Amino acid sequence: MLLIERYLIAEVRRPLVAVVCVLSFIFASYTAARYLADALSETLGMQTIALMVVFRTLIALEVLIPVALYASVVIGLGRLYNDQEMTVLGAVGISSVRVYWAILLLALPVALAVGVLSLLGRPWAYQQAYQAEASAHVEIPLDRLRAEHFYVDSQTGRMILAQEVDNQRSLLHGVLIYQRAGETTHLIRARQAQQLPGGRAGEARLILHDGIAYLLDRVGSHDRILRFGELALRLSRPQPVVGYKRKAASTAALVRSGNPAELAELQWRLSRPLTTVLLALFGVPLSRTAPRRGRFSKILLAALVYALLYNASGLAKTWVEHGVVGAVPGIWWIDAVMFVTLVAFISHDLQWRRRLRA
Repeated sequence: MLLIERYLIAEVRRPLVAVVCVLSFIFASYTAARYLADALSETLGMQTIALMVVFRTLIALEVLIPVALYASVVIGLGRLYNDQEMTVLGAVGISSVRVYWAILLLALPVALAVGVLSLLGRPWAYQQAYQAEASAHVEIPLDRLRAEHFYVDSQTGRMILAQEVDNQRSLLHGVLIYQRAGETTHLIRARQAQQLPGGRAGEARLILHDGIAYLLDRVGSHDRILRFGELALRLSRPQPVVGYKRKAASTAALVRSGNPAELAELQWRLSRPLTTVLLALFGVPLSRTAPRRGRFSKILLAALVYALLYNASGLAKTWVEHGVVGAVPGIWWIDAVMFVTLVAFISHDLQWRRRLRA
């Protein structure tokens, strides 16, 4: 590798790590805020939230890394244009083709890493995220109940309300438990409830003190009322069943399937490395700025171009999923348009060089 190529790669590589870290932090913060908001109503534990944030961020890296490389090309080369270094390189005979070549040398290993993330990391992370979310909804989070807030279990139809919560002693005061079982509605009120340790996964054991239980027959008139000084109660939930998820399916399984939705998922995974390379090369013409205009003067334009490409990719994927577009062109027409545009840029640069020499 020649000195000029190494210099150009170093200028782009320097902001790359920082941009990846910043984008990952922003995405993780947004994801954490969303799950924390859900936790207020679903009483998700902090461990589950942390796992979900990690898995979702890992999934997003297949998009964040290409964006970071694209932005780094615009920023790094933009600095060289701003400081007139690119003008000097052109004056001594360094063609724009060598600039594209240097960026390509940097983009290829990055694209390889993105390909591994997309083909292997993406389905694994989705599988782990689905499993963690399903397991979280199986738990009965009595230790995370908040006073005077309803905990509603959508799977079993159970509702629990406590006027006061003593987490240190695992006590609930002023407890109301509502549940429907078959043709009977159970309504239990108790002065106090204590959670016993050692319950199985998906099960909570309670000892209720000084209360009354109503067993209401919704079909007939066989209602019953039971007053108790102490009542042992087991609350259980069904075990999680994740089932088949297209995004968590292995790449090999997607290859064997002929379903349009799975074809779209497969093409999305396969296109990530190519899109990474094309985005990096696309940043070269977008980085060109007039001297002393500022290295960030083209960031807004680059962001608008990326937003257009990303939305077009999402639209193309949706078309394939719904069978509007077949396997060919599939979602590949986005990359084809980018490639043709790049060829046009390079051809224009070469023709401009020839006119200068003439």
